[in-house]
Amino acid sequence: MTQQKAGTEGPWLYDRRVMWLLELSMDEDEHVRFGIEGMDGQLIIALDERLLVIKPGFVRGGAPGAPAASIRAGDGTDFGGKVVSIRYGDITSIETPHAVSNAVIKINALGYQLNETHNELYQGNEVAPAKDFMLSAELTTIPITRWALKKGKPYLYMISDLIGEVKEV
Repeated sequence: MTQQKAGTEGPWLYDRRVMWLLELSMDEDEHVRFGIEGMDGQLIIALDERLLVIKPGFVRGGAPGAPAASIRAGDGTDFGGKVVSIRYGDITSIETPHAVSNAVIKINALGYQLNETHNELYQGNEVAPAKDFMLSAELTTIPITRWALKKGKPYLYMISDLIGEVKEV
């Protein structure tokens, strides 16, 4: 497994929670251009026409009293999580504010769509986030270490180019 934190390779490819959320959130004709991995398994995935901000749950299984969102045949997978879909044309800016020891990537957009089919199972960031990650619970924001942000900067510029291409048309 590679330790690379941005691109088409990375630990997120081996995270069953992330792969399950991707499977639920992508159309058959879409493919992943690259991903930027933040902390706590949160990441930004660039597709051809939109970004996905993925916040996987931490616990396998549903929250007490919540119905299972989906159970794939045979393996009993029922991970929770939140996935926000943002069209490139709706993105107004991307910010990377720094806290004391880490940073966040915040995507400002005119609008976004929250995939609510598996929202009830989300079991992450419901506790008070650490002081440095006060923005991590926002749906269009992921916490990220400074060194991972440095590696991810070229990919943020690629997202900026994708936004520019859509807005030129």
